[in-house]
Amino acid sequence: MLKHVTRTLAALALTVAALATGATQASARSAPTGFICYQAHVQNIGWMDWNCDGEWAGTRDRALNLEAVRIHVNSGTDSFKVCAKAHRSNYGWDDHYECASNGHDIQIGTTGTIGYYNPMEAMRVYFDVSMGTPDGNAYVRNIGWLPGPTFYNYGGTMEIGTTGRGIPMESFWIKSV
Repeated sequence: MLKHVTRTLAALALTVAALATGATQASARSAPTGFICYQAHVQNIGWMDWNCDGEWAGTRDRALNLEAVRIHVNSGTDSFKVCAKAHRSNYGWDDHYECASNGHDIQIGTTGTIGYYNPMEAMRVYFDVSMGTPDGNAYVRNIGWLPGPTFYNYGGTMEIGTTGRGIPMESFWIKSV
C-alpha cells in the first residue's frame, strides 16, 4: 500500500511540474488532428502516437533517447508553414531546415539507421509569423523540464533542449501562442 501511495504521489509531482512548464497530458492519436501536431521516434520503441498543441511527446525518466520528430501542420491554408531542424549528439545542427505547409509533415533527426544513430539534444522550430509565436520545452536526461525556450528572430524561431552538453532529449512539447 505504501509503495502504491509513493508511486502515485511521485506521478502527481511529475504531472504538476509538467503543467507548470506549459505541457499538457498526452492523449493517444493515430492521426494528427490539432493545429500543430508532432510525433516522437524513441529509442527501442519507434514511432509513438501523435500529440498536438502543447501535449508532451516522447518518454520521461526511462533513459530512452528522442531520436527523431515528425511535425504536421493543420492550418487550413497553404500560406502558413512550420520549419524545424535537429541538433544531434556527435553531429551538431542539421545543415538546413525542413519545412511543411498545411496538411504536410516534416521529419528531423534520425531513426536508428546503422551509422547514423545520434540522439536529439535540441531542436529549433520556426513558425511563419502569421501562425503566431512558437512556444515549447524539452525534457532532458537527468535534468527534467528546462526553464523554457530560447527565442531568435523576434520570437519567430525557438530553440528547446541543450547544445554542447551531450544531454539527450527524452520528450518535448510545442504549440503556437
